[in-house]
Amino acid sequence: MNEHTVTEIGWSSLELEARRELWSLALTDRERQELWAGAHAGRWAAAAPVRERLRAFVRESAGSVGLTHVGNLMDPALPEKEITEALSLLLRDYGRIVPQNGRGDLTSVLRDQDGDGNTELGFHCDTCDLLVLLCLQPAYHGGGLTKLASARHVHDLIGLERPDALATLREEWTFDRTGRAGPQVVVTPILYSRRDGTIGCYYQTRTVRSSPDRGGPALTDRQWEALGVLDEVLYRPEIAFGLPMAAGDLLIIRNSRVLHGRSAYVDEPGPHARRMLRIWLNEGETWAP
Repeated sequence: MNEHTVTEIGWSSLELEARRELWSLALTDRERQELWAGAHAGRWAAAAPVRERLRAFVRESAGSVGLTHVGNLMDPALPEKEITEALSLLLRDYGRIVPQNGRGDLTSVLRDQDGDGNTELGFHCDTCDLLVLLCLQPAYHGGGLTKLASARHVHDLIGLERPDALATLREEWTFDRTGRAGPQVVVTPILYSRRDGTIGCYYQTRTVRSSPDRGGPALTDRQWEALGVLDEVLYRPEIAFGLPMAAGDLLIIRNSRVLHGRSAYVDEPGPHARRMLRIWLNEGETWAP
């Protein structure tokens, strides 16, 4: 994607809800059938109109808002293996699938592990260009919403309220990710200005706090205070947008522009258990116009 053509939109939770047409697209059953009939038969040409419409929408929304939601992309009744293979094929339009953990897994299914769904997952950024989530099954009793926050909006708000904290967040921080996929140690500002004029972000709340225990530089009182300011802002209702996803829905998040987390949920054992397919993408030549 050509960064010089980006028109960034910072947003609050209310603004994101009010402007859904910018980032959320629902396929009709017919469009979904046309898309996947061609893919399954190995004839993408038959799916060209829907595929190109989808590709154009993803490019525009991920570039402006920083995320894309596509409703009714997949038939959730299909076997999980078939869904994973079909989605992996489609995602070649947007980048290269990369390992997302130390084991080298290219795909993973997120589910409750020993009741950890009861605990809210804090805001963070994954270490890839685009995070892809496909809902296989939402939480039966509700909850488990994907929480989203605009780096631009958070940056500007902290700049107004606590410019001292913003200055600290714009300094370099150490994230020791030893044993995980990708760079083992990331040294970067948490909020920063990008060459294309957008505001970027990189944040992993537990990693940045535990890095001193792994040999990284100790956090100063000023840094601890700045982290507290950031977390307080992120959890304001007007900042954090909770997105419910139905089975078959797709979400693509640009990690450098949008922070994400997950609300708590109570899982239901068996076929009603919450399951979310996760794929990491790094952008390549397939994304270029």
